[in-house]
Amino acid sequence: MAETHPCSGCGADLQWSPGDGDLKCLYCGTTTKVTHTEQITPIVEHDLYATLMSAPKGWGQEVNEFRCTACGAFTAVEPHVTATECAFCGTTQMEVQPTEEDVLRPESLLPFGIEKKTAKSGFQKWIKTLWFRPNDLKQRAKMDGLAGVYVPIWTFDALTDSDWNAEAGFHYYVTVSYTDSKGNSRTRQEQRTRWEWRNGRVKRRFDDWLVQASFGLSQELFEGLLPYDTSGLVPYNTKYLAGFVAERYQMSLEDGWGVGKKGMSVVVRNACANDIPGDTYRNLSVSTRWSHETFKHCLVPVWMSAYRYKDKVYHYVVNGVTGKMHGTAPYSVLKILGAVVLSAVVIAGLYYWANEQ
Repeated sequence: MAETHPCSGCGADLQWSPGDGDLKCLYCGTTTKVTHTEQITPIVEHDLYATLMSAPKGWGQEVNEFRCTACGAFTAVEPHVTATECAFCGTTQMEVQPTEEDVLRPESLLPFGIEKKTAKSGFQKWIKTLWFRPNDLKQRAKMDGLAGVYVPIWTFDALTDSDWNAEAGFHYYVTVSYTDSKGNSRTRQEQRTRWEWRNGRVKRRFDDWLVQASFGLSQELFEGLLPYDTSGLVPYNTKYLAGFVAERYQMSLEDGWGVGKKGMSVVVRNACANDIPGDTYRNLSVSTRWSHETFKHCLVPVWMSAYRYKDKVYHYVVNGVTGKMHGTAPYSVLKILGAVVLSAVVIAGLYYWANEQ
């Protein structure tokens, strides 16, 4: 993940300090800047279908890799560090793995900007925002620790050109005569729909569509941390990783593109549906041509903790750039049942009131 960076003051290892934006010694306080000349390397968008043989491989420095046998996450740490606990699930079932040199190296990353103490202090604040949770959650939830992890992602760019055709529905109303239960003749308005075939064309440009390539962090947790502003990406530099853990991607580039393309296709289909005139539609068919597909392999920062409540493990995560908090937590069955009963009573009351008018 990173080579060691000795402190010029005392010789201890420097670590990346989110608050200072520099490398900092935790012992004597000496700071070392990541100079501008180290950040001018361009961040490259690779052609998705071109050969990847020229793409940088490995981590760029010697690392130790560990695999968690509980959740399957692969993490890399500095050579002198031994990983005893998984940052993703909190277990101690860690196995040393031979380092694979043929994996694609990250070429850019978003540095940590939120300090550990800030992320940790937000835990109780986050719990207070949760609905339908046990009353004693704030008192009994115990955080086992907080780890700073760089999570691997793929970003994809693409241009789409789509032809669509569908039946557009236009509502209109007719007056219908009927006899009520008392034998009186009455009229009412009934909706009808006129269907007409329509077609059109939609073009979209996708820039940095994010697909997380981690198996340690669930998709639900990752989506709860979005957005990550990729305009802040800096060229990959091992100095930013000093003192943190980096996960090796588990989702291949090919599989990542499949996930990204599926998500972009949903956006394209919705854009086509929005172009259909009228009040409704049916039998929508979309044919899309894809071009200019490119990708990047990046790392994004996440503070994460596995916390416990009544001997069960849940997760608390923080976006390392924005400070946005998310996680999993137990539900209170009694509170949910109470809300359902109350809703049923309100609906029944409204129905009774409407029929009495």
